[in-house]
Amino acid sequence: MMNWYAFYVKTGYEHSVKNWLNKSFEKETLYSMVPQRIVPEKKNGEILRVEKDLFPGYIFVKTNMNCSKYYFIKSHSKIIRMLNYLNKIDLTYDRPAALRKSRANVTESKEEALCFKKIPDEEMTIILKLLNHDEQIDFSQVYTQDSKVYVESGPLKGLEGIVKKVDKHKRRVKVLVSLMGDERVIDLGIELIEPSV
Repeated sequence: MMNWYAFYVKTGYEHSVKNWLNKSFEKETLYSMVPQRIVPEKKNGEILRVEKDLFPGYIFVKTNMNCSKYYFIKSHSKIIRMLNYLNKIDLTYDRPAALRKSRANVTESKEEALCFKKIPDEEMTIILKLLNHDEQIDFSQVYTQDSKVYVESGPLKGLEGIVKKVDKHKRRVKVLVSLMGDERVIDLGIELIEPSV
């Protein structure tokens, strides 16, 4: 079964690592992406749509991870490490005892599964829902009424609960998402609209 994993890479090399991985593997075997967001930025009095990485320094990989694939990925000089999702089982996991047991009756693939921590499905589902087919988060049409945020259309439609703050001046919203158990606040671009009567 293919799962999502996150790797921490040297900032500025996310897209070159993504291209290297996509050339090294068939899409059915390994798929990598660098999610982006489109945000408004004011330059010389003009508001421009600017592409920025959603999580600078991170690359997402969907694959059926095993040791040989992991070490091949790690061989790239710009990949720093794989992000691990540590839960209570990991913290109490007795590796030497488990290795002795695995040599006796547990298959290598089960042992490998204990080494590589996937991104929890519920976290990845929200991130994927926000992305369009170009792996970008485009503007949502938003209005506020009686201190409540309403999303008329766009990637945030149906996800109003993750919106924490609206900055009407900058035309951005702050949203709260989780990645590997850590909560992160990210800025997303919005188009402010008038509420329909």
